[in-house]
Amino acid sequence: MKNIFFLVIWLSVTFSAVHAQDNRKKNNDTERKFEIGGASISAGETYRGTLKVPSGEDNVETFIPITVHHGSNSGPVLSLISGIHGSEYAPILSMQRLAGLIDPRQLSGTLIIVHVANIPAFTARTIYLSPNDLKNLNRAFPGNVNGTVTERIASTLKTEVILRSDYVVDIHAGDANEGLRPSYTAYYAEAGGREVIDESKRIAIAFGLGTIVEFSGSYQSVDDAIYTSAQAVTLGIPAIDIESGELGKTDDQYITPIIDGAQNIMRELKMIEGDLNLPEYPLFINDRARVYSSHDGIFYADPKVKTGDYISKGTQLGVITDYHGTELETVEAPSAGILLILFRTPPVNVGDNIAVIGKISEF
Repeated sequence: MKNIFFLVIWLSVTFSAVHAQDNRKKNNDTERKFEIGGASISAGETYRGTLKVPSGEDNVETFIPITVHHGSNSGPVLSLISGIHGSEYAPILSMQRLAGLIDPRQLSGTLIIVHVANIPAFTARTIYLSPNDLKNLNRAFPGNVNGTVTERIASTLKTEVILRSDYVVDIHAGDANEGLRPSYTAYYAEAGGREVIDESKRIAIAFGLGTIVEFSGSYQSVDDAIYTSAQAVTLGIPAIDIESGELGKTDDQYITPIIDGAQNIMRELKMIEGDLNLPEYPLFINDRARVYSSHDGIFYADPKVKTGDYISKGTQLGVITDYHGTELETVEAPSAGILLILFRTPPVNVGDNIAVIGKISEF
């Protein structure tokens, strides 16, 4: 009887110790804070706020709206950045929708959503460039805290977002003047070292789009890595680009793949539960041919040619006329491949990248 009594006591103490240990673990998880932009976010909570961009000599004030879901459970930090270019609307709207779908209480890790990285370009409805300093944010990294407004935005994104991340996804669309199809993923196949390349490829595939572009080239330093995702991989952080959308459109056919793809990556990284939905045989593109305008004037895209089509070398893509209608140039495809991007609005300037053609590689 005495032995049974001591056994009950031992079981009770053991259970209490295990229960207390579990509670300590839960409390430790609860006490985990995520710091960003001066905010301190508890585990299992969502923060909606802004990153302040430092003031400069140009007296241009701006900010970066963000949502941060800090999960109840430990896991990686994934950053999704939209609005690097102000007129690429599908990514911006997709991030707004995605933010409402994630429950931090069911999340492992931390999700940082940058809703509009480039507020000056967004509010001014400009393509490519900021209206204040005429600089392209996706050519401004690593940025300069004492520079122009675009350089200060880049510096803030690097410091507050990229350097806090384990993975970065830079989400774009064809700008307001660009037709773009199909939606595709891209990663740097030669930059960042083997581990970063492999991890970048892994999340590129996990995103689940049927076309994946392999960017060539590597960078000697962060100062050379002027693109958002190039900056990340050069810093040793796996990163990819997404392109979904065109001509400033906000159709669900461009928004839904971004939302689905972001959740696919989160499943791949074990941040949320669920199975990935992936194409069986993604198309890999390891080289791209670009077509540049030799004239200022008006561009007429050939209506028979559609972005996303496979085209042959010499396919007519359009013509350029002067402002009176005299034809100056016939624009032809310099190589065969998938037509990824084609100007679909009339204005054209010398040096404009009118078209991008993807050359196909094997998986």
